[in-house]
Parts: sequence; C-alpha cells; structure tokens
Amino acid sequence: MKTPWFDAAFIRAGLTTIAPSGAAAPLTVLLFHKVPVQADALTPNELCFADFENMLDFLQGNMRVLPLAEAVQAAQQRKLPRRSVAITFDDGYAEWRQNVAPALLKRGLPATFFVTTELFDGVPLWHERIVAAVRALPAVGMQLPTGFGSVADLCAPQARMTLVRDLQERLKYLPLSERLATIDMLEAQACTPLLLPDKFDADDVRHLHSQGFEIGAHTIRHPILNECTDAEAIAEMAGCKASLEETIGAKVRFFAYPNGRPGLDYQAKHVAMVKASGYVGALASSGGVFTADSDVFQIPRTTIWGNSHVRMAYHLGRNMFSHQKLVHADAVPAETNQDVRCLLIASTFPPIHGGSAVVYHNLCLHMPPGSIRVLTAKENYLTHQPINGWQAHDQSAPYPVDRLPLLRPHMLPPPANILVSLVRLVTNDIPLYARSLWTAARIVRKHHINLVCVGELVTGSWLGFALKRLFGCKVVIYVHGEEVTTATGGRLHGNRRGEHLRRADKVVAVSSFTCDALTRDMGVQPTRLALIQNGVDTDRFTPGVPDPAFLAKHGLTGKKIVVTVGRLVPRKGIDMAIRAMRRVVDELPNVHHIVVGEGDYRATLERIIDEEKLSTHVTLVGKTGDEDLLNYLRCCDVFLMPNRTMPDGDTEGFGLVFREANACAKPVIGGRAGGAVEAVIDGESGLLVDGQDVNSIAAAILQLLRDPDLSHKMGQQGLQLALANNTQAVAERFLKMCRRLLSTSSL
Repeated sequence: MKTPWFDAAFIRAGLTTIAPSGAAAPLTVLLFHKVPVQADALTPNELCFADFENMLDFLQGNMRVLPLAEAVQAAQQRKLPRRSVAITFDDGYAEWRQNVAPALLKRGLPATFFVTTELFDGVPLWHERIVAAVRALPAVGMQLPTGFGSVADLCAPQARMTLVRDLQERLKYLPLSERLATIDMLEAQACTPLLLPDKFDADDVRHLHSQGFEIGAHTIRHPILNECTDAEAIAEMAGCKASLEETIGAKVRFFAYPNGRPGLDYQAKHVAMVKASGYVGALASSGGVFTADSDVFQIPRTTIWGNSHVRMAYHLGRNMFSHQKLVHADAVPAETNQDVRCLLIASTFPPIHGGSAVVYHNLCLHMPPGSIRVLTAKENYLTHQPINGWQAHDQSAPYPVDRLPLLRPHMLPPPANILVSLVRLVTNDIPLYARSLWTAARIVRKHHINLVCVGELVTGSWLGFALKRLFGCKVVIYVHGEEVTTATGGRLHGNRRGEHLRRADKVVAVSSFTCDALTRDMGVQPTRLALIQNGVDTDRFTPGVPDPAFLAKHGLTGKKIVVTVGRLVPRKGIDMAIRAMRRVVDELPNVHHIVVGEGDYRATLERIIDEEKLSTHVTLVGKTGDEDLLNYLRCCDVFLMPNRTMPDGDTEGFGLVFREANACAKPVIGGRAGGAVEAVIDGESGLLVDGQDVNSIAAAILQLLRDPDLSHKMGQQGLQLALANNTQAVAERFLKMCRRLLSTSSL
C-alpha cells in the first residue's frame, strides 16, 4: 500500500523526533508469530502474509532495521541510530521458511527467530493442536474439559472459533502434564482427520541460519515458566539452548520468555536462570523500548497493527512512550513476598464446623504470613446464637481475624406480606449491610488490601464489589457447588448469583462438576474460572492403629466397621446407606455402621433404623470432637457416603470427607453424583455407586469387606492421592492464582 508523499514525510519526521540517535536513543523490538497466507477461520485474528509484507515495506521505508544483537550492543554503547527497530519471531512455523524468510531477504531485512525445539520431534505446537482438534470434534456429544459445560454443540462456525480461543487461554496456564492430557482427550474424539500444520523442524532452523538470520531459544515445550518447578524451568531453558546449538553449530545468545509478561509469566528467579544458562540477553512481551539503561535480560517487545502506514507509525510512537513492566532482581523471592494482601469474607468460619469453614481455615493456615486476613461473624445466622469458642479460636489463629456480630441477616421464616419484608429490610438488613461495609472498608484501607475473596456467593458478593468500587480491589468468589446447583432467594441478593459471578475477576470452583455448572447455568466465561479442588489436612488426618480403648468404649471390638461422616441431610444418601446395611448385615452379621454428624434429617434416619430393625448395627453418634472423629476414621474398614443429586438440584460440590478418609488410608464408597466423582477415583481410591440403588451400595460394601487385599490397596492409593492434594498444595494454587490475577491488572 503506497503512502502519499506528505504522509510519508510526516511519519519520518515524527518518528525521528521521538526516536533520535545517540545516548537516549530507543530501540523498538517487534514481535511476530505465525504469518499464514490466509488466516484460518478458527483463528481469524492472525496476521496474514499480505498485511505482513505491507508492514515490512513500512519498516524498510521509515525505520532502521538492525540485527537484534547489533541493535542491543549499539544501545548499550549509546550509539544506536535513529528510528532503530529489530524484528523477532516466536515459536516455529513452516510459514517462516515458505513466506517470511523470502520476504525479509527480498528487502534485505534481518530478523531473529526464537524456536520451540519440541517441534524437531514432530510434535506440533500445543495451540496448533487445539485448533486441529476443535476443527475435528463432532458437532454434538463431545466431551470438553472442565468449565466448558455451557458448550452444548459446535454446529455454528462461531462456536468452534470461540472454543479455540477459550481453550487456548485456559490451557496456557495449566501445568504441562494437565495441558497435554486435555489436548490428548480432545484429539481422541476427532471424527475427521486432524489437519495439523506443515512441519517445522531442525532442517528449517539450519536453513534460516544459513541465510543469515539469528536463531534464539524459546524453551523445549513452551510452558509458562511460572507454572514450572525450578528444575523444569532450568531444563526447558538449558535444553532448548543445547539442542539449537547442536542443530546450527553456533552459539545461541538470546532467549525469549514464553508468553513473556513480567510477573504473570516469569519471575526474577527465571531471569537469574536465564543468566545462569549462558544467554547474553532475553526478551519479554511487556511493551516499551530498550535503551542503554534497560535490563538486557528483559528486553521489551511490542506488536504493530493496521493496514495504513500512518496507523503503524501511531502504534510505534505510542509504544515509545509506554512504561515497561519489569520483575526486579532484588525483589523478595516469590515464596515469601507480600504481593498478595487478601481479605477473606465468610460467615461460615471456624470454630463453626462444616466443609467450607474447614476449606477457608486451611487456606489461611498455609498462606504466607501477612498475605491473608479474615472478616467473619460472631453469631451463627442459622441458630441466632453466639458461636461457641470464637474468641479462643481467634486468639490462637496464626492469621488475623476481624468479627462483626453478623455479616448477613438471620435466617427467618418467609415474610407474611410485603410490609413485613420492607420492615425487615429497613430495620435489620440495611443497618447490617452498612456496618459490614464500614468495617470492611476500614480494614481494606488500613491494611492495603488488594484482593477480596468472597466466601459466600449470595450474601457476600455485594460487599466484595462495593470494596472494588471504592478501592480498586480484585474480587474472587469461592464456589463449592450447592450455591449454584440449587434454587435460592433472598431479600436483597438471592436472585443475582449469575450477575455476581460474571462480574468477578476470578471464580474459584472446587470441582469440575461445579465449573461446568458455573459455565452452563450461570454464564461464567471459562477463562474466568480457576479449578482448585479441596485439600486434605494431612497433618491432622493420618493413618494409625485403632485405639483398643476407644473400640471397647463404643462396643466395636472385633467388629467390621463402616463409618459415615457428614451433615444429616438428604443429599448425603445416609438413608440409603442404612437400608443397604440391612442387606450387608444379613450376609455379614458382625458389621456395625457408625454415622457421625447432626442435622434435621436425624428423625428420618432414626425411623429407617427402626423399620430395618438395625438398632444393634447402626449408631447415630451425632456431633463429635476432632479426636473422636479421627478415631472413628482410623478404626473403620470402609468409609461410606453414597451421595446423590436431589430433585431441586442439591448435590455434593466435592466431598472433602472422602479425601480425609483416604488420608487415614481407608477405601471409600461415594455416590456417582456431583463433585464426588472427582473426590473418589473409581477403582483406585474407592468405589462409586448409584446413590439411589440400595443393592449397588450394599454390593460395594460387601466387596470391600470381603476382600481385604483390595481394601488395603485402595486405602494406600487413596493415601497417596490425599498427600498429593493436601491443604498446603491447595494454598499454593490459590496464592499462585491471586498473584497471576494481580500481575495481569498491572500490565
């Protein structure tokens, strides 16, 4: 595209003014990736070759294009020519050989190509595999990864394009093993041949090098370095360098961070690793320009867009005034820094017992000191009574806790009429909300909170968003399952769940089941979800020999013991478990079923025990202390909770208690419903059954009681599962998610 002479003169004059030569001269490094002749319909935003050639013509006519190494050295020596630019490419594509290199050579322009070396083994780039897999998926009936429950069919081309975009964004920040496993799953469902791109291999790299282009390193498998262990990151950097040097027979001097956003994708420790691996410089993707005073191991890069030369000049000029983001080598190490300052808001919190309270407490226990504090209540909104022991809990907690009498209104009977509803709103709700906001705002301001984690979707989200509006905090909503699977209402917020979730900066879900419910039923974008399964306190729940005194005290000596732990509510399936025990006892009379927990369903369960004549074989022990709970789990032969989904959608969001029993090396039996299918690995850590089928439940109990070897094997495999997913690991995942969220906002 030819530019009018007056436009060309204006462009050159303007660029010369803002990019002079000499001591303060800025170097702009441009970043490109794939340059197809025609963009794929599933990735329509790719830069096409015709537009790329137009950009090269603009650069040739208006800028001084230098080899990267020469440009960096000139900038460091304060001898950079005016309007200096270097051109770089990331990843590895056949189009580089077919189109890009000839176009550069035709114009005499140098460039540096940063290569992902796994391509040499014939493995396509991970994001290219996603495009091919989505293109080949059936239109209906496909299995998609966690969080894509809203995708019912792929009949429309737009649906496949959106799926490609969301999958690439989601999988980018998964550990490599999870990313590749998901892609394998997608490829296995292909109903048409996978149309993978043309290969780019070692011969192509040698060819580019022989034509005078510089070759740089871009890791072996293109992981996000922040998602790697230190050993993995070093291996990716050093291994890529060694492979490329062997391929081209020359030194590889520069490295490009995958994705390349400081803080979000790499940290100061990765900069040190690059230096230790023998590179002389590294390139990021932060925007801004490189000067004599810049960090050569965080050289910024940018991208120009537009069809007109005026538009391209505008992008270059704007970038020259952009502030470069950096990670600083003298920063506090990532393991101990205080970048996250989180306020957790939850009414259900210890010393209240319950799944979510345990999750939040364990999260706080394992967060770095100073990174989290809690705002909770002194009263139980269900019982209208003070929470027993809250003062002692808060005094001993290693994290700070602030309490108000209530964070949400008491649970009351439905109002008789609109007048009663208005009276409650004016006299109770609004004053309560005002006190909550005042207290929370004071905490946020005093402690420089930058992230609010809402532990109760329906009644707590409003407070998170109010704090965001006042102070700019990020808002994370923690969802366990029943909040989105069951119908709910409320005087002020009950019908706004979907709106709250869609407004959140991030939504944490404790199971794949919950992720899918969030996308399918609440319209949450998959890219806003973070799957963090509940973790087990493996310091508290451990294997151990049953205490003979405990067994004798409860009349359990010499018996086969089945234990259930949970609130006495219908979805736990305890009624069906008791009915199943009738069949078990008929075949194995020496079995006793212990049910630990309390709830409104107790009277129903007592009636079933009487009906089945099981009073000598089933005991409802009610609520128990921590020590007795551990004793029950250690002494049992099988843990049983055949959960089910109720007609109103109420179901188990995850089922942490399964993992707690596993941590005591016990095999578990769970219902094939809700998130329990993730907590119980069927055939490995336990068995999944139909929670509505008494015969299925009884058969599973008998199978484990009659086969001690199978029971022991599943118990040991469950123990390893619990150890790998303990509370420390969960807190690390949550902390990493928070840091990524805060880093994104700073870019």
